Amino acid sequence: MKIFSNPNATLKSKYGQYQIAVLGSIVGVSAEGIADGSAIERYARDMMDVINSFGGSHWAFLGFLHGSALLTKAGETELQRSIEWRAKHGMALGALVIGDTTVQPIVRAQFQRIYDNAGLELGIFTNEEDAIEWLNEKGFES
Repeated sequence: MKIFSNPNATLKSKYGQYQIAVLGSIVGVSAEGIADGSAIERYARDMMDVINSFGGSHWAFLGFLHGSALLTKAGETELQRSIEWRAKHGMALGALVIGDTTVQPIVRAQFQRIYDNAGLELGIFTNEEDAIEWLNEKGFES
């Protein structure tokens, strides 16, 4: 996860279940474990602070999921709300790296459903290099 070790990245939040960092026009998030509604609510509030710093400019999301990174039903509902809010505040698309998850088909289905419902493009990858290359091709630099 090069975005988190890059000295030019601004680490915005670091908690037990997730980290948020900004580098260029990309917001990177590393998360692990099962997330329920209250966990996603905390995460969504932290993301709002980060997103507001873009002042409406377009940006891309780069997510790294690890282990059993699943959403409970309430967690999925809260993340759907957060993604829809992000789409209204400059988020153009998302890239998700799921190579370190233990339940890739379920993770893929949950996040694809959320992004489809929000009308946002989502690229799903097994490694960081492919995700970064795709974001660069879409016009987002780190």
